[in-house]
Amino acid sequence: MRSPRMAAVLSAIFPGLGQFYNRQWFKGIGFFIGSGVLSGMVTERFPVEELMAGNTSHAGKVLGPLLILLALLVWSMVDAYRSSKTLPKKKG
Repeated sequence: MRSPRMAAVLSAIFPGLGQFYNRQWFKGIGFFIGSGVLSGMVTERFPVEELMAGNTSHAGKVLGPLLILLALLVWSMVDAYRSSKTLPKKKG
């Protein structure tokens, strides 16, 4: 049996890692791609160079994708935790 806590921690590190740990390859790829796309949207709308320069005037543009990314992270963690509890146990 896979550890539900380990699956959740891996998904907290990066969405999809917990699903890969649970050997749910397609779910893992979906979470991985989704978080990559959302991360790309965040960095496109709010370049790191502006943040380093102290320019936060466009910070409102990034709020939507950041909230969706946070929701995806939590969803990935909960899914990995629950899925690992319902996976069939390994045979001896």
